[in-house]
Amino acid sequence: MVLPPLLRISYWIDFTPAPFSPLILRGLLLFFCAFFLAGILVRLVALRHGWEKVTRRLLHRIASAFTVLGLAGLLLYVFETQSIYLLSARAFYLGWIALFVAYAWWIIKYIWIDVPAVNKKREEREKIEKWLPKRTD
Repeated sequence: MVLPPLLRISYWIDFTPAPFSPLILRGLLLFFCAFFLAGILVRLVALRHGWEKVTRRLLHRIASAFTVLGLAGLLLYVFETQSIYLLSARAFYLGWIALFVAYAWWIIKYIWIDVPAVNKKREEREKIEKWLPKRTD
C-alpha cells in the first residue's frame, strides 16, 4: 500500500525537501503577509481610545498573535525559498499550525473564562462600593 505524500513521515522530516511550486510559494507569501498586516491593523485599532479595558486587552492579544504568526510564517517562507538545510523541513509548518492552535486557545480561553470572571468581579466590587461613602476632596 502506497501512502499519499502528506501522510509519509519522510515528507515532513526531509531536511532538503523538494521546493514548492512558484504558485504555492506566492500563496504562502500572501498568506503570511496577510497575517502580519492584520496584526499591525488590529494593533492600530486597539490604540484607538474609547475601548473598554477588557476589549483593549483582547485586541492586543489578537494583534500579538497575528504579528507573531505572520513573522514566523515569513521566516518559514525565507527558509523555504533559500533552501536552507534543516530549517526548510516541512515539519516546521506543522509547528506553525501548532502555534496557531495555541494562540487560538489562548484567545478563546480569555474570552470564555477570563472575561466573565473579570466582569463578575467588577459587578461584585460595584455592589460593595455602592454602599461605601464617597470621598470628597
